[in-house]
Amino acid sequence: MIRAIVVDDDKDAVVLFSEILQSNNVEVVGKGYNGQEAAFLFQKLKPDIIFLDILMPVYDGIYGLTKIRQIDPSAIVIILTNQMTINSQIALNKLRPTAVIKEPIDVNEIIKTVNQLCEPSLDAENQIKKIMVTLAIKNTLLELGIQEYDKVVSLLHKDYSCTLEDCFENPEYLRNILKDLFGDSYSNLLSALSENLRTVLSEQSIKDFMQVLST
Repeated sequence: MIRAIVVDDDKDAVVLFSEILQSNNVEVVGKGYNGQEAAFLFQKLKPDIIFLDILMPVYDGIYGLTKIRQIDPSAIVIILTNQMTINSQIALNKLRPTAVIKEPIDVNEIIKTVNQLCEPSLDAENQIKKIMVTLAIKNTLLELGIQEYDKVVSLLHKDYSCTLEDCFENPEYLRNILKDLFGDSYSNLLSALSENLRTVLSEQSIKDFMQVLST
């Protein structure tokens, strides 16, 4: 069973999110409420994955992620947030969390992401890139609004019988739909997506993905 740690200064949120994970066969082995506790629990319990809030008093998520990266540079860390300061964004770009998921949180997406990130496979690195691209697309669309996000998801299913996850291998599907929907604003949308993918833009597969979108 996948072992997880949940860290958030909101104790009710920790309880609720832990229950969701455990009801989906993810064992929550530790719960913390600040970045210092996150690092301590990570070193002590050695979980498969850690969920970490950014904005916490005294020791925030940036502090926790910094310490965790010092302990294990390859640790799987998912940042959960509904808001982020510019300083936090700059720090995250350097620390490279495995994924950043913005609220509202989709439970099915969370569980799918956990299983994919923690599932050992020969192409684990490529799978992680796929997940990061999918989350970046989702976050970019949600920044425009939930209605725009729903339109894109609906059209992908209607026109190509695919999901956001399939767009990593088929970027032309996403390009066609976004160009039709957003027209002259398409270039601005690409810029926003590039920003959300900044930490992995140097990877060749990500460059290839963005290249197709740019044509």
